[in-house]
Amino acid sequence: MKTLSSPLSQQVRNAMRPGAAARWHDATAPLSRPQRRDVHVWEIDLRHPPACAFDLLDAAEQERARRFVFAVDQSRFIAAHGWTRQILGRYLKRAPQDLQFVLGPYGKPALTGHSGDATLCFNLSHSLDKALLAVSHGVPLGVDIEAIRPDLPDSALASSLLSADELAELAQLPPRQRTGVFFACWTRKEACMKALGLGLALEPRTLHVGMSARRQCVALKDLPGCAVSQNAAAGFIDLSSLQSPPGHAAALAVPGGFDSVLYRQTPASGRNP
Repeated sequence: MKTLSSPLSQQVRNAMRPGAAARWHDATAPLSRPQRRDVHVWEIDLRHPPACAFDLLDAAEQERARRFVFAVDQSRFIAAHGWTRQILGRYLKRAPQDLQFVLGPYGKPALTGHSGDATLCFNLSHSLDKALLAVSHGVPLGVDIEAIRPDLPDSALASSLLSADELAELAQLPPRQRTGVFFACWTRKEACMKALGLGLALEPRTLHVGMSARRQCVALKDLPGCAVSQNAAAGFIDLSSLQSPPGHAAALAVPGGFDSVLYRQTPASGRNP
């Protein structure tokens, strides 16, 4: 993303005013943490930021927001990070602007600062106007959402992301099915890499998840040493597709497995979810 140091656009400022923003009627009401091995997945509409979203961000996040060239990208960033703080703050019973984050060796954010904050694990993913925020209690996880593009995959992209076996599976599908199946596979890989905290440090082609959307376990012993050494105790990654907005694919990955998934949505009209 090309960036540029600049003030907030007027479009974004208008969207952030309390009277223009979508609100929770009780934005400070606490939320119960997920039970052990359960996951809460929040669907966020980035066209509807929380009230005063920009003011919820810390100085570093505000500076990142100012550097976006295009107002739509700026607005989506502010909404995604504003909602993340709003939601996590309700689980922690703390003001969203007071939350502190630390980045892992490969850039994965985690809560820090107050005692007990680090046990609330989360992961954020966004694509165009939609975002997913996955939350768990003491269980690392990864989530990914991608807007499906009908012009993809081309051969170069597929070859850079898929294993040889996955390429063969994709080629055997009817052409009209390949795009949706490819994006579903892509989100499963991204979710795994994010769950491991490695991001693109793990070469996507070395991670085989196949073309089937069924829930599956990916054995850590089959992954490169960097992934196994950091997550050896888990033994495997529990990987599943998620329900997603129309035109999107999404997936959840949890080392060591997960039980139930509770879906929630942020309000687009001010109603409390």
